[in-house]
Amino acid sequence: MGVIFGLLAALGWGAGDFVLSRIARRIGPLPTLLYVQVAGIAAICLVLVLRRDPLPADPELWTLAAGVNLLNVAGTLCLYRALAVGTVAIVSPIAASFAAVTAVLAFIGGERLEPLALAGVALVMGGVVVVSRPPAELPAGAAGQTTGIAAALGAAFAYGVFFYLLGPVTAGMGIAWPVLVGRLLTTAVALALLALRRVVPPRPNRELLGAAALATSLDTMGFLSYNSGIATAYVSVVTALASIFSAVTVLLAWVVLRERLAASQWAGVAAVLAGVLLVSV
Repeated sequence: MGVIFGLLAALGWGAGDFVLSRIARRIGPLPTLLYVQVAGIAAICLVLVLRRDPLPADPELWTLAAGVNLLNVAGTLCLYRALAVGTVAIVSPIAASFAAVTAVLAFIGGERLEPLALAGVALVMGGVVVVSRPPAELPAGAAGQTTGIAAALGAAFAYGVFFYLLGPVTAGMGIAWPVLVGRLLTTAVALALLALRRVVPPRPNRELLGAAALATSLDTMGFLSYNSGIATAYVSVVTALASIFSAVTVLLAWVVLRERLAASQWAGVAAVLAGVLLVSV
């Protein structure tokens, strides 16, 4: 089941990031962060009601969840910035390389994989790196080739540490409560930054609300699937599978936005898919 949950997380995050990139380019990273997180709070509260998850009573768990989610906030801020200013087909795979950080931390923590699964993890991470390389056949200095890469790297590091530390939080609180903590914390940070910068978010219209609802539904599906996966399988395997969300985003950018992919990037996508098959064996 860990494999299935990892793939569902990839689908949710990949499609969600694509929708987020469209919103962020229109209204900016911080207003996007606010609207999507508010919608996310409503979505995860609905999940909690439907699941009837008991409220965790241990205050230490809440403190740990808040501390761990600060990394999630940092990664999310970096990701929204990268998606707003960079080329989607480049910055999304770079952000997805958080799997390498998580895998290294999991290895240090004592996880050991079968040879085929280890090869699959390596292929997935290698494929993500190859996909993230700017297409050589585009003109030198083409807009978007380097813009947003630094923010995407910041997202990769923050997410990599976050997803590794998320295991104990999920084990103690279940799969849904940690997501709510993250949503509340991110919303508070977004409001604070908007106030400090004196930015007034645009009044949401029907189109914006629909896009935000779609993005947060996909993102919530990704987080719930990931949390379910790490409860049933190795963190390194689930994270490697979830990291192929970048391939989903790249393909959507190619089909919808006509962002060009180099031959090397297609090779990276193929390596990612081959890695999925090996991990699934």
